[in-house]
Amino acid sequence: MNKKFQLVNPIVRKDLRVISRSMKYSWGLFAYEAVLAIAFCLTMLSISAVYRYSSFTSNTEVYEGYVAFFPVVGVAQLCIISLIVPIITASSISGERERKTLDVLLTTTITPVNIIIGKLTSAVLRVMTFVVASIPLMAVSFIMGGMSWFTLVEYIVLAFIFAIFTGSIGIFCSSICKKSIPAIIMAYVIYGVVYGGCYLPMIVIAIIFDGIDDFYLILLSQLINPVTSFLLFFVNKLSDEDLISLFANSANTTSFWDWIFSTNVWLFISSILQLGVAAFFIWLASLKLRPGNK
Repeated sequence: MNKKFQLVNPIVRKDLRVISRSMKYSWGLFAYEAVLAIAFCLTMLSISAVYRYSSFTSNTEVYEGYVAFFPVVGVAQLCIISLIVPIITASSISGERERKTLDVLLTTTITPVNIIIGKLTSAVLRVMTFVVASIPLMAVSFIMGGMSWFTLVEYIVLAFIFAIFTGSIGIFCSSICKKSIPAIIMAYVIYGVVYGGCYLPMIVIAIIFDGIDDFYLILLSQLINPVTSFLLFFVNKLSDEDLISLFANSANTTSFWDWIFSTNVWLFISSILQLGVAAFFIWLASLKLRPGNK
């Protein structure tokens, strides 16, 4: 066997072999592309209708409208990823338990950490295959809409981090649940807490104190929230507006915090923290998977 191929995690190698021979995965990819194609067509019809019944008739303005393809397809893609990642990852370890193969897997020379990382890597690779497959649809915004191709690279990087973040939570749930269904439900609950619960401090403070004075303290609660990261990303790329700076200017912030929470810096810090949270969940899952703790 090729030595370079041997360096690949054996869990990843096995899962990719199974996936490559599965028609289920092929049909899943087809359904994924079909949903994105429907969103693409609806967006095109909407853009055509808007320009048909408005005073903007020049070809340049019509082409600029194609920028809308990027957020529509991108958000639809992220929603689908949010739905399929728990199913893939939350059933990875619990599925081994249900098939009575986990004990055999733990008797091999593969460490629990490598098992967890292998399961997560195979799930992330599957998800990123879907992301790459959608590039031709999103490319319309870059070819005709005038957007920078570097924006597409940024989006793929953020989607990759998002897949790792959500996948680590699913793997953790799968490691502590004996059945796949409870693990999937638990993963969705944690996602709901992270995605929506991070906004609760902002809402409560705004209601109680009739506004937000120390805005930067509220933003700290959003650093691990991928929803906020993508919201800031799309707003900045489509309107060239720094959403955080707009909010922060109405609050009592210093120039230091204004710099920290400028979009690019904030997104970088947020991405690092999300990867840190993912590493923490991976560590917890590996502890649970150690022989005697399963």
